[in-house]
Parts: sequence; structure tokens; C-alpha cells
Amino acid sequence: MFNPVIDVHHHIISREMQRKQKELGMEIPSFMPRWTPEIGLEKMGVADISFSFLSAPSDLTFIDQPSANTLARKMNEELASYAQQYPEKYGAFATLPLPDAEAALEETIYALDILGLDGVAMLTSYQGKYLSHLDYAELLSELDRRSAVVFLHPILIPQKIAGLSPALLEGTFDTTRAVTTMAVHRIFDQYPSIRFILPHTGGMVPYIKWRIALAAIGQDSIQVEATPELFEAEMAKLDHLYYDSTLNLGTIQKLIGPDRILFGADIPWPADSVLRMQRESVLHEAMQISEDNMKAIAYGNAFRLFPRISKFYEKVTLN
Repeated sequence: MFNPVIDVHHHIISREMQRKQKELGMEIPSFMPRWTPEIGLEKMGVADISFSFLSAPSDLTFIDQPSANTLARKMNEELASYAQQYPEKYGAFATLPLPDAEAALEETIYALDILGLDGVAMLTSYQGKYLSHLDYAELLSELDRRSAVVFLHPILIPQKIAGLSPALLEGTFDTTRAVTTMAVHRIFDQYPSIRFILPHTGGMVPYIKWRIALAAIGQDSIQVEATPELFEAEMAKLDHLYYDSTLNLGTIQKLIGPDRILFGADIPWPADSVLRMQRESVLHEAMQISEDNMKAIAYGNAFRLFPRISKFYEKVTLN
């Protein structure tokens, strides 16, 4: 029986971004992989992925704010062009010109209402300002009003830490810091309708939910009286986030409900063998729990988040 696999974590290497970097005389790092929509489709074929949501979560602060606003618009129109060219293969999440919250709000409305993109891709912080900052309240209110999908990507600093690539570990810790900050500042209470997707199985979030709950209860202090019921209530807020499976295989399915896990691959970064391994491992582990569990992670949860794509798979059901 055919089971589609929906990937929520597929990055473009933006031609608009590279054009701006070349215009400024910036060197394109040699480690950057090549990507075109056709290369993306080839990589999806390697892992038998049926549909991908494209994103380019980017820090645009290397240019002035007006230029960043223009570049974000061009990148979003680029993303939309791929989704329009391959409507049964690609959706897309918009890039926002943060930290200018007003410009980001304007771009959100344009991207979702005019371009018809499927959500927004945001970094965990911009120039040290996490999403819990008051400057972002109006933007988050609009995203909450729309019940928007927000793909929250960590920042990968260029410097090695402990001699290790930041892409290996630091990104997962950055996600964890961001979510903890949001929990402490009650972002999940204030904006309960935003549907956050945390990549790389949420970093450490599923594994240290108790500690994050303690930080939220004590407002960053561990010397606070609390009850088991209070801890359960705080941890339940983290259980309502979505977690993609990208490059962090393991025990996530024992820690997070199957209705909150999405498949992620991180194309075009992993080698082909790793792409295949991710798919086989995630779906095999899911099948060990139940067939319904496997179907939910492969495509069912994505269908609920993005109902429009289910029409491409009308003969596919969860049961």
C-alpha cells in the first residue's frame, strides 16, 4: 500500500540571497550544497519523499533594513515560484525581514494572502532578541489570529565550540534555549493558536520538559514551591508543539505523542545515505508502535496542519 511521506524541513539555497551576496562582494562558502528545484526533487526521490515544504530561514541583518525588506520579498516570490511550478511536490514557508517587526508583519500578510505560502519560517532570535521580546507581540498576535504555522529554525553560529561544528550540536541547544525563553515569558499561553514546528526533534526540549516547566513556574528560579499538577500543566504546553524528525533519530516517539511528530529530512544538506537512513529509521520505529502511528508521522499529521495537500492523495487514509 502506498504511504506518502511529507517533509516539512527542506531548505532552498536561494538564488536571490546568493545574488545579493555576490553584489556585495561576499564569498559564497565552499561547503554550501547546490540546490535547484530539480535537484530538490532528485533528493526527495532518494528518500522516497512525496512532498516537501521549502524554507530559507535567514538572518538578513548583514544588509540595511530597507534592503532586507526587499530581499525577503524577492526570496518569498522565489519560494512561491517553486511551489507554483511544482504544486504537487512543493509548498513553502515565508522568510521574514526581522528584527523589524513591522516589516515582518507586512511581509507575513503578503506572503500568506497574496503569494499563498503555507506558513512562515523564523529564526530562534534576531540580533539577540528572542521571540519572547515585546517588539514581536503584534507579529505574534497576527500569527495567532491566523492559526499560522511557524517553522522555528535555530541559528548556526560560524565558530566551532569545543572544536565541534555548530551544525552538529549548537543548533539543538539554540532551539532549546529559545523554547525555554518562550515558556518562561508565557508565549505559548498568550498565543496558543500558533502552530510551532521545532526541527531536529526540538533539540533537547522533549528530554528536559520537566526542567523547562520548572523555569516557567519559577520564572527562571529553581527555588519555587510547586505541585505535580502544575508541572503537568506546564509540560502539556510543550506537548502541543510539533517536532520534526530531522537528523536526530532516537527516542522522540517515546517522549512525544504521535500526533505531534512530523517527518523532516533537511535536504539538501545530508548525504544520500543519511537521507535514506532517516526515512527508514523514522518510519520503522513508528511502525513498531503501530501502523496508525507510522501513517500519522509519514503524512497524517501534515495533512491536518496543511489540509490543502491532502487532495493530492485522495485514496490515502489514516485508517
